[in-house]
Amino acid sequence: MKDRGMIKWRPFNAVISGKELLKDNKTLPKPNLSSDELESLEETIKTSLYTKSPIMITYLKNNKKLKEEKTVLKLDPINKNIYFTDKTKINFRQIYKVIQK
Repeated sequence: MKDRGMIKWRPFNAVISGKELLKDNKTLPKPNLSSDELESLEETIKTSLYTKSPIMITYLKNNKKLKEEKTVLKLDPINKNIYFTDKTKINFRQIYKVIQK
């Protein structure tokens, strides 16, 4: 009979590194909104811009879903960026939901 030595521990180490890979690669999907939802978001954002009223916005940033209250300062239709009064910028494609306050 042949001694297996440390070979028997190799599969266990492979399972641990596989779990770490799965943990690190969890990414949230980008918002997939219908044309009606996109139109509604756009109208709410424009209303916030013109009336200077705050909105509750849910968006994706650094693979995290964030929900914050913000007021729109400026729109950049070419790059599809939205600038807020707190000096932050969000791309329109990152937005999940917008609610008028």
